[in-house]
Amino acid sequence: MNDQQRQLKEELEAIGHGLFMISPDCIRALSTHEEEELIEQLRARVEKAIKLLDKAG
Repeated sequence: MNDQQRQLKEELEAIGHGLFMISPDCIRALSTHEEEELIEQLRARVEKAIKLLDKAG
């Protein structure tokens, strides 16, 4: 696995974890502030993942 693939995998795993945190499956409910902050972090990770894919292609 090359470096870009590893970075992309890390980003996707973090996005998956973040989505779990705001899902009904998560035992701990986030406050509105925490949820908004998490959504901003997820958006940034999606942008980073897209850039990694653009570099690879």
